[in-house]
Amino acid sequence: MAEKLVAFFQTRDQAERAEKELEAAGFDDNDVKVFAKGGQSFWQDVKEAFGFADEDERYLYDEAARRGAVALVVEFDDDDSPSREKTIQILQRHNPLDLDVQAAQWRKEGWTGRGATATATAATPTTTQRTATAATATAGTAATAKAGEQVIPVIQEKVEIGKRTMERSGGVRVHTRVTARPVEKQVEIRTERATVDRRPVDRPLTDADRAFQDRTVEVSERTEQPVVTKTARVVEEVRVGKQVEQHTQTVRDTERRTDVEVEKLNPNQQPGSSAAFNADTFANEIACDARYKGRDWNAVEPDARTAFERRYPQSRWEQFKDSIRSGYDRAKASLKS
Repeated sequence: MAEKLVAFFQTRDQAERAEKELEAAGFDDNDVKVFAKGGQSFWQDVKEAFGFADEDERYLYDEAARRGAVALVVEFDDDDSPSREKTIQILQRHNPLDLDVQAAQWRKEGWTGRGATATATAATPTTTQRTATAATATAGTAATAKAGEQVIPVIQEKVEIGKRTMERSGGVRVHTRVTARPVEKQVEIRTERATVDRRPVDRPLTDADRAFQDRTVEVSERTEQPVVTKTARVVEEVRVGKQVEQHTQTVRDTERRTDVEVEKLNPNQQPGSSAAFNADTFANEIACDARYKGRDWNAVEPDARTAFERRYPQSRWEQFKDSIRSGYDRAKASLKS
C-alpha cells in the first residue's frame, strides 16, 4: 500500500498553493487532493479517495474540518514521486496546522474527542503519516517520544558547492583549402642556327686546303626550352589549441533552518475559556488588515498592542510580543508570495 501524508491548513488558499507546488515538483494530479467540509463526513471523503482503513483519527479530522481547516492529502504511488523529505519541506513552506496543539486547545474549550485517543496522537495506518508541522520525522527515521511528550526536530540545510563541465558559446573552426594563382617570369632562351657564307678570295693554295679531296662538314643547330620545376616549402604555421584560464567565482545561496520558538501560555487563562490566545491567529488578523498590509512591524506595533490589550486585558503584551511579531512577519511574507 502506498504511503500517504495528510496536512491541514487554516485556509483553502494555503492548501491550494501547496498543491500547485507539489504538482510542479512532480506529483500527478490524482496523487494530491484538497478536502474541505461539505456533503457527507469529511473523513468518509478522504477514505473513499485514498483508501484509509483505520478510523482512529476520524473524529479529529472531522473536527478540524468543522472548524474550517482544509486538508491536503499526498499519496506516494510510484517511484517517480518526489521524496518524502522534499514533500515535507514543501508543506512546511505553507504553514500547516499542528493538529496535536489544536486538539489540546479544543479540549480546553470542551471538545471530548468522541473516540479519538486521549492525546489525539493515535497511531495512523502503517502506510499513512499525518503531518501537523509537516516535519514529524527526519530523513526516514521516525521521531520517538515518551508518553505525553512531543518531539520537534530542528532541521538545518547545508549548502555544498560542486562543479560540472558544460559547453559554452564561442570557439574557433579552422578550414584549409588549396588555391592557385598565375605566375609569370622572363627567361632568356638561346637558339643556334647553321649558316653558310660564301665569299670570293684569291690566294695561293696551301696544304690546309686539302686540294681535290672529298669532304663533308655538318653543323648542328641547338635551342633552349623553358623547364618548370616546383618546390614546396613551409612558409607559415597555424596552431589550433586551447588556453586554460582559472578564476575564482563567489557562489551565494541560502541555508534554511528550523527555529523553534517557545511561547508561554497565559497563566491566568482558565481551561475551557473561549478567549484563549493564539499568537499566530492574532498576527494573521493584523497582517490581513488592509490598514497594515505590507507595513513594517515597527509601524504596526502600537496599533497591534492596543488591539491586544483591549481583547486580552488579563494578558501582558511583553509576554507575547515576540511571538506576535514572528507570526506577523511570516504572514506578511506569505501574503507577498
